Amino acid sequence: MNQPAPPDIATTIKELRSARSLTLDQLAAASGISKSMLSQIERNKTNPTVGTLWSLTQALGIDIADLLGTGSKVKTPGSQISTMKAHQTPEIQSADGKCTLRILGPHNLVSRMEWYEVNLEKGGILDSDPHTANTVEHITILDGAVTISTGDDTDILQKGDTARYAADVRHSIKNHTNADARAMLIVYTPG
Repeated sequence: MNQPAPPDIATTIKELRSARSLTLDQLAAASGISKSMLSQIERNKTNPTVGTLWSLTQALGIDIADLLGTGSKVKTPGSQISTMKAHQTPEIQSADGKCTLRILGPHNLVSRMEWYEVNLEKGGILDSDPHTANTVEHITILDGAVTISTGDDTDILQKGDTARYAADVRHSIKNHTNADARAMLIVYTPG
């Protein structure tokens, strides 16, 4: 009897970390796992313990079942609907705690497309290193206003505005106002 191949935890963790623009140091700090151990896990040089996997999933804002590829995809046999309840939606926060990203896209699309609900408190800034070549971000402001910067270009967006900009250079989204801002963000990397 053939057994199914084990889940590719190494690739999944690396893709999730990259999708969140986290360095090994940042994920190490968030998870409490050493940078050297994370590097070994991502290179598939070690088998992490359940405790290590739990710490990683908490830091990445996913369920351990999703990491292992055992998460439920549909509710009932034959159903065409896969539901994620609000309390199950993973979130990540900026280091200063002023920006929260609710991860709305499934992890299996991370290498091509991601989408988020972004909440920025007054003065919050989401500062990102360059993503993969040709990556473009699409942002629509739902509430408030933000300043978008990419390379040497800057623009101010108000509620209802949409911008598309290069994300393969250093870029940022900043709430320059005295009120909270909320946006939908799509990160697209052509194949």
